[in-house]
Amino acid sequence: MTKLTFYAPLIALFLFVNQPAYAVQAKSLQVVVNPGKYSDYYHLQYELVPGKYQINQRYGFNSGGQFEVLIPKAIFPIPAPNCRKNIIVRMPYSANTQRKKALYDQLLAGQVSTTVTLELNPYVTVTNTEPLNFTLTYCNVFFRHKGGDYYNQLK
Repeated sequence: MTKLTFYAPLIALFLFVNQPAYAVQAKSLQVVVNPGKYSDYYHLQYELVPGKYQINQRYGFNSGGQFEVLIPKAIFPIPAPNCRKNIIVRMPYSANTQRKKALYDQLLAGQVSTTVTLELNPYVTVTNTEPLNFTLTYCNVFFRHKGGDYYNQLK
């Protein structure tokens, strides 16, 4: 037995334990769990396909770059038993609106599929830990924010 063969499992364990985030499969959906100060945050990438979402045009593009995307409950990958029709994906307020406006305009045009990063918190409940499954308690999820701006990455 070589030294590398002996130490390989220990090295793998060290690398796994020291990861800031980890990914799990939830109903064939990759959800990344990022540890937070008080609780874990659950992030996923979701493809907004033209014809399978709507922009809430009554709400529009508000100050701070806020807008809403409506996704039919039936096609959203996380169950939401308390919702009647749509999951509302909300873009939170921030001072930087340039990238948000570009995303809003692209989604409003509805000509190409767009992959976005969503945060399931705070309206999510973990219903099973192995395999990891969720249920939305309300009809809202958010575009992921980090450092006061939209953050289109999982980790």
